Amino acid sequence: MLTTVLSAIFVLGLLVFFHELGHFLAAKRMGIRVERFSLGFPPKMIGKTVGDTEYCISWIPLGGYVKMAGEQPDSQSEENGGEPWEFQSKSVGARAFVIAAGPGANFILAFIIFWLFYVTMGVMLVDTTTVGRVDGGSPYAAAGLQVGDEILEIDQTPVDTWEDVFDRLTSGTAASLALKVRRDGQDRTVEVRYDGVSPAERMAGLDYFRASAVSTVIPDSPAEKAGLRSGDVITSVEGVPVTQWYEMVELIRERPGMETTVSWSRNGQPHQVSVVPNTAQDLDRETGDVIDIGQIGITQQDHMKRSPIGFVSSIGLAGTQLAGVTYTILGFVKKLVMGQVSTDSVGGPIAIAQMAGDSARQGATSLFSFMAFLSINLAILNLLPIPALDGGQLLILGVEKVIRRPLSLRYRLIWQQTGMALLLLLMVFVVFNDVTRIFR
Repeated sequence: MLTTVLSAIFVLGLLVFFHELGHFLAAKRMGIRVERFSLGFPPKMIGKTVGDTEYCISWIPLGGYVKMAGEQPDSQSEENGGEPWEFQSKSVGARAFVIAAGPGANFILAFIIFWLFYVTMGVMLVDTTTVGRVDGGSPYAAAGLQVGDEILEIDQTPVDTWEDVFDRLTSGTAASLALKVRRDGQDRTVEVRYDGVSPAERMAGLDYFRASAVSTVIPDSPAEKAGLRSGDVITSVEGVPVTQWYEMVELIRERPGMETTVSWSRNGQPHQVSVVPNTAQDLDRETGDVIDIGQIGITQQDHMKRSPIGFVSSIGLAGTQLAGVTYTILGFVKKLVMGQVSTDSVGGPIAIAQMAGDSARQGATSLFSFMAFLSINLAILNLLPIPALDGGQLLILGVEKVIRRPLSLRYRLIWQQTGMALLLLLMVFVVFNDVTRIFR
């Protein structure tokens, strides 16, 4: 519980700080006086004034804000035109820059995290070319490729990692490819024909071999209580034999909260015990609905190796990952708006705290990866054209740019009050979702 609380405070605190820092720095750059920089919402806990700005921490830890001079003008200030250092006295472009800087800072934070991962750890490569899954109906099944085949060459080009296999299969437009494989100690060649299959779809139905070996055991998990250790190889779940990780995971996912018999091998000696998988939530891969799944608290021992990359390459990879995650989240938002994804999948502060705690227990890399993902979510959420959010303010500025005059104070107040009401309803909804998810 303590890990969950501390992790949530750390993650949310850093995300809010970066978001508000973006607004703050942009306001200073545009010559706008900042009256208050607050982490959290009033009432104020502690604060200190430095120059024109009061820096404070407030009691309600659900966000933060930067209060700029003239940001909420009254009728008298509108008539007088405002002071030069006030927000409303600046051009539409300057105000838009200040507003967009908050979400922009969250994108920058995610980029920095991705870049640090790449520049310090390089890229992870799958150090195997052994086939672990061949879906029936795929071109590979039709060609006779089998689980356990080791791919040696593709069109006479040697492959050493699964990334090599991916690159060779998905690049080019050849209608067929010759795969040299080793099966039962014998080399043979199979020809894979891609009739009507685009290069981007060629990896569908094919995956590499993942042994059902345990890499780490999460403390206080059902697996630790059952006596599982790093290096153990799971051989069956509820009497069903398994040889690969995904087979084992699928069987355990189907048994949340249900007593399950797990067998494994340790140094050639068989072991068996009954465990009750924890109940967690995940998205159904077909419907997008939130479903209960079982987890026993282990991570896989994968065929991975690190490959160092240069400074410039790491920047490009970080940018690519940022764009990919952003595209994925926007796709989810689109499906949510169109009703293709259940609103049960929307989480609030409780769900975020739980995920932060789970990530922290898996290590710093997992925690910061979650932070980067959440930072992009926060940026996109704030850019939505909802009153009282940054996107809503940008929409108002866009209208003012088109009509070439400021909206009246009355309309702006109506817009802001509507936004606050919508945000309150949204907060109630996501908290309700979080609470009901706990008791499902």
